Amino acid sequence: MIAGSLIDGMRFDGLWVSDHYFNRSSFITLTLIALNTRRVVLGPAVVNPYTTHPAVIAQNVSTLQEVAKGRVRLALGAGDKLALSRIGVEREKPVEAVVNAVNLVRRFLTHSGRVDVYIGAQGERMLRASTEAADGVLVNWSSFEMLEKSARILSDNLAKTFHKAAYVITSVHEDEAKARKTAVPYAAYLMAGSSQKHLERMGIGEDFRKRVQQLLEMNRWDELYQVSTGSWVDEFAFWGSFKKLEEFSSAVLDMGYDEIVFAGPLGPRYLHALKTLSLICRRMRRERVGVG
Repeated sequence: MIAGSLIDGMRFDGLWVSDHYFNRSSFITLTLIALNTRRVVLGPAVVNPYTTHPAVIAQNVSTLQEVAKGRVRLALGAGDKLALSRIGVEREKPVEAVVNAVNLVRRFLTHSGRVDVYIGAQGERMLRASTEAADGVLVNWSSFEMLEKSARILSDNLAKTFHKAAYVITSVHEDEAKARKTAVPYAAYLMAGSSQKHLERMGIGEDFRKRVQQLLEMNRWDELYQVSTGSWVDEFAFWGSFKKLEEFSSAVLDMGYDEIVFAGPLGPRYLHALKTLSLICRRMRRERVGVG
């Protein structure tokens, strides 16, 4: 785990910790980070109601809130379809399930102080539901086109306090070939769990999706890289140089997003990538009033 002083020292405004059954516990990890930081805002992104009951989510958030002293936010979502299927969980009525979870968690958190609740979203129904049910949204796209489309959907009748964050799978390095290679497994995982409707828009057939899924499940990385030569990788991950990422980030903020979440892998050199991202954040903060 990155030392808390390093996180605070790099002047990031917030830190989201991924919540998946195959990762370490997000709430335990966040508690350790909370004990070693003073200013950074913390939250899990995203917790789903299929594997964790809303009452348990609220319990964990309340506990973290006591440790982090008001620096907590929460993101709820439908979970990754592919990951859930691996543990025998069927993702039924995702929009309804997430909205219901938001309402229940808020009710359970009545005496825990202010906790902003976000919804992790991709599809249009979930995006629109977030504007009605939540305090903010994590738009889970790395494609410039899809982020722009989502921003247009979100532009209708938004409350001034509603917070829009672009959740971007990021791999930054001056050697762009290395940056792309690092991004491929992450992009492939997201592609394999995407809806057929979205894949058809990109010209990806079911046979290719299944092939990529099999390679991921079998950890056959060399073969995965061989089939990952198309532009579809760009749909699910940003990869490139410092300058390219800075230009991309500036353009995303110009769309109306309030925040950019730089999600893993970050880059082939993790700590170097963190320093690069910190520099980009500081430069954008200086250029834009109120941008975190």
